[in-house]
Amino acid sequence: MSTAADKQLPRRKQVVATKGPAVGKITGINHMVLYTHDMDECVRFYRDLLGMKVVRTVGWFENNAASLNKAAHMSSGPTTGDAGIQVRARQVFFEIGNGDLVSFYEVRELDRKPNASIVSFLWPQTGAQPPRHLQKLDHLAFNVRSKADLLWMRQHLIASGVTVSDPVERNSADIRNRFVISIYFSDPSNNPLEIATLDLEDPGWQGYDYSEWFRDEDPAPALLK
Repeated sequence: MSTAADKQLPRRKQVVATKGPAVGKITGINHMVLYTHDMDECVRFYRDLLGMKVVRTVGWFENNAASLNKAAHMSSGPTTGDAGIQVRARQVFFEIGNGDLVSFYEVRELDRKPNASIVSFLWPQTGAQPPRHLQKLDHLAFNVRSKADLLWMRQHLIASGVTVSDPVERNSADIRNRFVISIYFSDPSNNPLEIATLDLEDPGWQGYDYSEWFRDEDPAPALLK
């Protein structure tokens, strides 16, 4: 509930951060699903290079009308006669950390050059390209605990032949702009990836006013209610 004092704050600081009976029910990311054109490359990259644990595999399946109708019947959902694009796929789940999972469908027909992020200038020029059209996922960012871990991961990726950006720090001369430090690179299927850290052990966070993270001077109306 807004108070009179709240109304005197800049609009960017009038953001209502939590609201509604579902607050606290969501505890993390169960899983996200991306695409790969080659599961062998995907496993070598995410398990062997990034150190993630394989926790589930699903064998080849087809998304034709028959299989979709079977899945809908099992879930008591409506049946469908239109499968849209029909492909054959298999799936592997990796644990990111804290029980959160990222999963990949291997689809051989996959475009080898997916759309770049709308902030593609952050990625190394060898992998950057203007987006042809916007898509459901812009990019995926993984977390590490510290700047030291971030720099270790950068050297680890470079030593393995991965092209990686220089570290990008959001800690500008204006200390209020303090946020994550990131590196940018792509996986073998050209999914745009980021590794980021808040580096919370840095003394610069002591006494930091986290309301400074609300930086939009003209917030969407729903944020203020």
